[in-house]
Amino acid sequence: MNASRQEQEMQQRVFADKCQRLHTHLVGTKSLLREIGEYNRSKWPVHYPLGRIAQAMTTSNSSGLRRTNSMLMSSDSTLVGEVGPTPMRRAMTVEDVPSSSSSSDSDADAERLLDANDLSVLKLDLRVSYHGDSDVIGSLEESSIARLFDERLMQCEAHIDKLIARVTDKSSKILVTGDLNAGKSTLVNALLRRDILPFDQQPCTMLFCEVVDASLNGDIEEIHGISDISAYSQKDPRTYTRVSLPDLEDVVMENSEQFQQLKIYTRDVRSDGASLLHNGSVDVALIDSPGLNRDSLKTTQLFARQEEIDVVVFVVNAENHFTLSGQDFLVSAGNEKAHIFIVVNRFDAIRRKDRCERMILDQIRELSPLTYAERSDLVHFVSAHEQLAAERSGTQGAESFSRMEKSLRSFALEQRFKSKLAPAQRYAMNVLGDVQYLAAENVAAATKRIQEINALLRESMPRYETLLHERTDTTRQAEAALDDGCAEVRRHTAAHLTNTTRHLQDVAEKVAYPGLLSLWTYAESVLLAMVRHLEHEVSECDRFACFTIQHARADLARLEDHRRSLDDGESKDAASSWSCGDDDASTSCSLTASQLAPIGSISNALDTVQLELSDFVDFDIAHNWAALTSVSTAVTLLASKSMASNALTLLRLSSTMGPHTARRLMVASAALIGLGSVFYVLSDMDATVRRKLSARLELMLDEEGFVHHHAERLTTEASRAIRPFVWHLQHTFQRMVEAEEHRRADHLRRRHVAQDSQIYFDELRIKAHSLANLVRAVGNADAANGPF
Repeated sequence: MNASRQEQEMQQRVFADKCQRLHTHLVGTKSLLREIGEYNRSKWPVHYPLGRIAQAMTTSNSSGLRRTNSMLMSSDSTLVGEVGPTPMRRAMTVEDVPSSSSSSDSDADAERLLDANDLSVLKLDLRVSYHGDSDVIGSLEESSIARLFDERLMQCEAHIDKLIARVTDKSSKILVTGDLNAGKSTLVNALLRRDILPFDQQPCTMLFCEVVDASLNGDIEEIHGISDISAYSQKDPRTYTRVSLPDLEDVVMENSEQFQQLKIYTRDVRSDGASLLHNGSVDVALIDSPGLNRDSLKTTQLFARQEEIDVVVFVVNAENHFTLSGQDFLVSAGNEKAHIFIVVNRFDAIRRKDRCERMILDQIRELSPLTYAERSDLVHFVSAHEQLAAERSGTQGAESFSRMEKSLRSFALEQRFKSKLAPAQRYAMNVLGDVQYLAAENVAAATKRIQEINALLRESMPRYETLLHERTDTTRQAEAALDDGCAEVRRHTAAHLTNTTRHLQDVAEKVAYPGLLSLWTYAESVLLAMVRHLEHEVSECDRFACFTIQHARADLARLEDHRRSLDDGESKDAASSWSCGDDDASTSCSLTASQLAPIGSISNALDTVQLELSDFVDFDIAHNWAALTSVSTAVTLLASKSMASNALTLLRLSSTMGPHTARRLMVASAALIGLGSVFYVLSDMDATVRRKLSARLELMLDEEGFVHHHAERLTTEASRAIRPFVWHLQHTFQRMVEAEEHRRADHLRRRHVAQDSQIYFDELRIKAHSLANLVRAVGNADAANGPF
């Protein structure tokens, strides 16, 4: 007896060690999922396999893409505590693809067959429920799938939390479920050997009823009606309502108080070796549930509740077999529970029992292969009603029920690793297997993206270098066109206006001289003619500037046409708003002198110039002396000619006249000469006016800087008219270069993200593989350390 107790204590210690280790690994698995979720949200939307995809892979990368069963299975292809292989499938690798070519190129691309059906837990539902099997994969973006995947990860984390709670909970929960009117309550009563739960031919259980041993309630039999399970405390009467045993049937059938659950504390007077609840080692709770096909709300609650259950006892009505709702429940529970304890009730009512048993076992083989593999221990055909009737009459019950009860006790108490820990282990293994599969898939996706980006970068490099060269060359040509145009305008304006101011007197000669009496009017006409001539010549310079501007624009338009040919049409609309060819002078690109900035008056000096008396009198001594000298010379020549011929006559006259008379004659001659000079000056007054006015205007314009002012003005106007086109061309080229640089920077950023993701998912695959080995090691140790 002491040896048996020591062995039991040792098994308990081994089981506690397994619980602790599995708890640690479940926490690690949850952390891994949380890490993946964070990476999926912030850095790289996890690539999800959507059917058959062509994936370029090289032989060197094939090892990183292989989802090996050895990571998930033990050497005999079974998880410890289970029989048969896990339902996970391996993705085809490069080695699995048959060669379609005789080429020996080691870098040849291969196709892998990737399918979301290869996933066990992290599978997404991408089908439209209202349209049959219509698939909406094609309409989903990568970000949308990433969000769905993130939600799935959070669901898995929540489920792992429940598994952690189950692993750390020292008690065991047995859920009795099945279709309506399958005899679930009757089976619970038969297991307890008492009529505790109400039963009838009609469905009667409307809420969950949890039956536990009264020793957990101070050995007091009570029924607690719980409205909020999360707030329930056995020691706080405010969290529950006591229900009397006579009222139990009404509460279970009607649930007028809207309880979420009933907790029934009852005694089992049988020995520890016979009682399921009071077994001396593990606290067991029997949970009776509403029928699966009662209503959708109850069914949904039941599907959610099974996640916190250690053992599922599925009750099948032998007359109805497995309904669709029952099949769905078994498939859902099978995601983590490889073994389901199945009780085929009301088997006594079946006439051809062999046929019924064969048909039900065939269904079980399809729904739960591992359960079918251990059908002798896990599938039982009984009649709970007959057992209760025998208990009431004090007779021996059916052997089949006793065998079922013994198997259930062994499965729930003695094989606790299989019933309590193996489901958590199985779920963790499935999750880690999916993580390895998705990690390998994302390594492949990242590798492919890196290769695609490298190809894009190589293809775009010549264009980028061409853009840089063309930008430099075009900028130089555009600046040269601007500088040449401005220099030409400056040179022409300075030379033309300088020549004009130097020859103003030539313009005045075209004005008719009306005579001495209209001398003032003549002077005004001369001044006006000079001013108008200056205005005309300034306008001519303006027109030359416009012509030069149009010529420069035409040169820039040709540069823009060349730029557009490089841009492949991306900026044609922007460029066409200003560029024009040589033959388009009548369009908006043409320029007239009136379109230049208004100049107002051409000169401040000309605005204030007035006639002066000095303009009519020439005080230039050198000029007058030359004129008089020429007149005197002429008179002298004439006089000398006549006096030479009459020299003797003059001598005779001078001898006959006295000195006084001679002096008078000389004075008279001088007067005649003076009158001649005055007459000459008066006769040359028009030339004097022209000369004086042109000289005065020239001096005024020189002092004012007339030529320099207009040369600078037109140079500035030319620069103002041409510069925007140069800027536009430079800006367009700069924008093209920046756009190309942004594309390259985006490619580099995406490549960096892909490279980081490639490293991350490769490390993740290794990490998940190592964690899966640790999870599997928990089960491997069980094989050598007993049934616990």
